[in-house]
Amino acid sequence: MSGGQCLPINSAISCKLSSGFVVSCFLLLLLLHLVGQSSGLHLISLTGPVVADLRQDMELDCRFDMGTEELYAVKWYKDDQEFFRYMPHQKPHTLSFPVAGVHLASQGTNCSQDYCKVRLHRLTRQHSGGVYRCEISSEAPAFRLAAGTHNVTVAALPKENPRIEGLTTSYMEGDTVVAKCISDLGNPAPILSWYINGESVPLNAVGEPTSSEPDDVGLVSRSITLRYPVERKLSRGDSIEIRCVSAMPGVPQQPLFTTHTVPLRSPNDPQVINNQKLHWYGGGYSFASPRSRPLHIARLLFAAVAVRWSIGRIFK
Repeated sequence: MSGGQCLPINSAISCKLSSGFVVSCFLLLLLLHLVGQSSGLHLISLTGPVVADLRQDMELDCRFDMGTEELYAVKWYKDDQEFFRYMPHQKPHTLSFPVAGVHLASQGTNCSQDYCKVRLHRLTRQHSGGVYRCEISSEAPAFRLAAGTHNVTVAALPKENPRIEGLTTSYMEGDTVVAKCISDLGNPAPILSWYINGESVPLNAVGEPTSSEPDDVGLVSRSITLRYPVERKLSRGDSIEIRCVSAMPGVPQQPLFTTHTVPLRSPNDPQVINNQKLHWYGGGYSFASPRSRPLHIARLLFAAVAVRWSIGRIFK
């Protein structure tokens, strides 16, 4: 036949039947695969803290579904080192293995046919943080495995925002902002930073940080000073935003901060004018400086005595 002629009717029907058979087989295989997956072992969840507080116990919870299979064992690893195993069909049911920084608590570790939870205590920053893995295996003939991992950082986070000390009620151009920021206790030691009006303060305006002595679990408080000259042109009603930020190095946690907004005065403000030198109505004696007040008082007393002596001479 030439290329332009149609196939016989029987051949066309056969071709359609073949295509439909292939599609049906593919759908059947996909359905069988999905049924097999749903009836077999699979991990549901592995939960734990992102940042574990070294002052408290840490709990890790592994949930799974065995489907139609039988549980053989649940194994817990820290950085690929096994530290705990649960085998329901063997005696003893549980085994533990020494791993640096991993200490099972006497209470809180519990496993069954669909979950396995471990509780760790005596955490340390150096050894307890890392990648924890829960691995579940089924009995013969499937011998299927399912596993999940969870990364944990161990630290002691500050419980309070940093505090700022030493600020005055207002500033004006030419003043110097002098303040100290003090962090709450933490491990690792918090890193403090100053910001003025949302911008980082130059290093030459910040003193060297100082640290407190570590306590029994290594918690430290940090402090840092600020000396920042107010140099920009001010106008009445302006303010300056002073912020101290406390961050934990190497810890996936939002920094803590404290912000104070302090008014800025113009030299023409009435408050500034009223605080300037006070003048005696009869002369140019100033009471602005505490050191000059005794001299002014002495002058006043001398003037009073002179006036009294002159009056006495007139009426004598």
